[in-house]
Amino acid sequence: MDKLRFISWVLYATISTLAFGEITPYKFIESDESLPQYDIPNDSQFTIKEAGENAADITYYFSKPKADGYPIAILCGGSSDKNNPSSIIHFHRYFLQELLDLGVAVLTVEQQGVRGNNIDNQEFTDHYTLSKRLHDHQMVIELIKASPPKNWNGEIIFMGVSEGGPIVTALTSEYTDITIATINWSGAGDWPWREELWAFIENLKMANPECPHGVKLKECNFCSEHMMNRRDYDAHMDSMLRNPSVSEDFLNMTYKYHADASHFRLPNYERIRTPFLVVTGGLDTLIETSDAFVRKAEYAGCPVTYMRIADMDHYVRKRVDIIQESFDWLKREIQQQKAIN
Repeated sequence: MDKLRFISWVLYATISTLAFGEITPYKFIESDESLPQYDIPNDSQFTIKEAGENAADITYYFSKPKADGYPIAILCGGSSDKNNPSSIIHFHRYFLQELLDLGVAVLTVEQQGVRGNNIDNQEFTDHYTLSKRLHDHQMVIELIKASPPKNWNGEIIFMGVSEGGPIVTALTSEYTDITIATINWSGAGDWPWREELWAFIENLKMANPECPHGVKLKECNFCSEHMMNRRDYDAHMDSMLRNPSVSEDFLNMTYKYHADASHFRLPNYERIRTPFLVVTGGLDTLIETSDAFVRKAEYAGCPVTYMRIADMDHYVRKRVDIIQESFDWLKREIQQQKAIN
């Protein structure tokens, strides 16, 4: 960034931290050595205490713009695994300035076992599933509907990437009456989990990387037994459904995770009635399931826009130009919504 913009950003971050205790923007990039240590301001983090013997607290983070009558963008990040769980706050901060500039509040929901820089790996592993992440987002949305933040206009924008994609698709279908737009980066798929995972494995076999067991994929006895042909793969998937254990892993995810993902709801196209942006790379292993998603969405009459980027892979974060185009699309949708209202 240029010098003037950098100084402005530093002043904004300093004022936000010292005067208002707000979350500050930060562009974490892949070349950074590690995720930054960041103390989340108390004024910007909230907790829902669920009832029940085994219920766990749900933590979420909230930043709001200075403008009145703002919508809330709910950001849903990608996947984690038990070896590398990290806070959603880094995703929150990455897109924070762009959304505040649009007069949009930002809300992110933390994963169980993660509380900023404090991470309980076992608690995270025991509870990490798609359904749990969806449930926690639903709980937060119900809370803000019942007790609205000051000056919220009652509208929601959903933005999800990778694993967050199916979650925001499900939420869009569920909250169609208050949703004004959705962006799904590298996570819009029509196929069930078993088929999407097999497409990923087929691509993985061609690349032949080092597997989770520390050897080349095709040289690993475990991986060869469960991944080299479809029959053995299906048998292993069936065994995980019968034994959804958190102590056994497949492709860095627990058996419980795979069993849950296998039953996760497929898109309900009839319920998508607000502008929906799908962004997928032509080099992504999920390109065919994304194409199928868009075909079915269009057939159902969904107002879907498809950015199919020929030279992009799964990692949209590497493409600042595509992210900017996505925000340009969102800005137009927000302006059109304001014109209607």
